[in-house]
Amino acid sequence: MSVFIDKSTRVLIQGITTTEGRQQTSLMLEYKTEVVAGVTPGRYGQEVMGVPVYDKVSEAVKRHNIDLSAIFVPKNAVLDAAIEAINEKIPVLVIITGDIPVTETIKIKKLAAKNGISVIGPGSAGILIPEKSKVGIISNEYVSSGEVGIISRSKENEKRICQSLYKEEVGVSTIVSLGGDNIIGTGFVEILKMLEDDEDTQVVVIGGETKGRLEEDAARYIQESGYSKPVIAYIFKKEPDNGMAAEKEKMFREAGVTVVDDIWEIGQIISEATIEE
Repeated sequence: MSVFIDKSTRVLIQGITTTEGRQQTSLMLEYKTEVVAGVTPGRYGQEVMGVPVYDKVSEAVKRHNIDLSAIFVPKNAVLDAAIEAINEKIPVLVIITGDIPVTETIKIKKLAAKNGISVIGPGSAGILIPEKSKVGIISNEYVSSGEVGIISRSKENEKRICQSLYKEEVGVSTIVSLGGDNIIGTGFVEILKMLEDDEDTQVVVIGGETKGRLEEDAARYIQESGYSKPVIAYIFKKEPDNGMAAEKEKMFREAGVTVVDDIWEIGQIISEATIEE
């Protein structure tokens, strides 16, 4: 069971005619992601890399089956874009744009929860299932297919974890970038549950941060649920908040999670465990 996306996932790009939207649409299509439509107000009838562009999400939904929307619009337009997608019952939103006002993110979360819709982000790099599909700006440069699921926060952190794995020739099953904003839609716990049910994932790596309480939530869930798969955690951006970093690391260790001080240890630990088996 893939996490949110697979090779058949039909993707809408909101903000497809922005510079980033165009560039990332090209890269997603190159990766064989099924991008079926784009939306930019006032650009109806245009195409981006052969993908038809509509003025509104409602117009795209009438003409295409859509499973996920990736949002690349400027930050002052994110709230309206998300509400538009939610109102059209698109099951998953991945908000790439970051630095969204907290009040707006809370509105998006509440409306999405009311409609049973999953929100990744704001400030997410996206989602990648190696050799199947990718959504967002997430890089596949240091990624090969394997059995390690990665959950990270801020953009680029997932890439640093992948580099550690790639160096040791360790492959990846799933990468989910939750987003670097202070308030985000989906946390570690929700993805941990999905990865536990994912037959392709045998080990989970958490890239945590000092800000927020998502890491504590993850540690409590792992401990209380008796999580069935090994978990490795690394805390990014320890300075200047070394005290909070130490507190989170302590909670992870008490939950049975392997905590590393050096990010390059992640690949080494998993590689050595595989060799011993």
